[in-house]
Amino acid sequence: MKTQTRNAVTVVGTIVVLFGVILAFVLLNPRILAPPEPGVGIETGQLAPAFTIQDVNHTAWNLSLHRGQVVLLDFMGANCEACATEMSAGGLQRLHATYSPRGLTILSIDTGRFPLGAYTAEEAWRFVRGLNADGSRRWEAGVWPVALDTQGITGTYAVSPLPMKYLIDASGKIVWKHLGYSGPADTDALEAQIAALLR
Repeated sequence: MKTQTRNAVTVVGTIVVLFGVILAFVLLNPRILAPPEPGVGIETGQLAPAFTIQDVNHTAWNLSLHRGQVVLLDFMGANCEACATEMSAGGLQRLHATYSPRGLTILSIDTGRFPLGAYTAEEAWRFVRGLNADGSRRWEAGVWPVALDTQGITGTYAVSPLPMKYLIDASGKIVWKHLGYSGPADTDALEAQIAALLR
């Protein structure tokens, strides 16, 4: 009887020790029970593909360096009618003025493709700034950075049609994307997303 009791105590003791080792391992490695990290991609919930692009002022703009901010990637074209309609409506300019002090960053990326994109960085800059080639004003200036895509970022983000927007949260995840521009309701929907992220 004593041998059976000793064996039972040994088995129970071994199970308790094994359970303790497993519990300690899990507690020391919390990532085991954490949900998996989102993969990199262009769908909502995924981490936005990293890139560095030179803006029209020859300043490197690195998406990864904007972690901790809400980032709006505005893919557009200087010869895109819907893009011009959006800029002339002034919604992006208003969103920038309202939310940039609270952590919103906007980057406009001109696709640089025929027939909708700019041919030069200067043309892309004039478009966002609301200027015609002769310097006359088309609309209120957008005062955020603008870049001409010469390295295929438009392809990475599968941009089509224009304009196309990706809203990225402070952790680098895509939380909203929108194709085209049909009117102020699009800007209102974008503002609701931005306001929710910057609460």
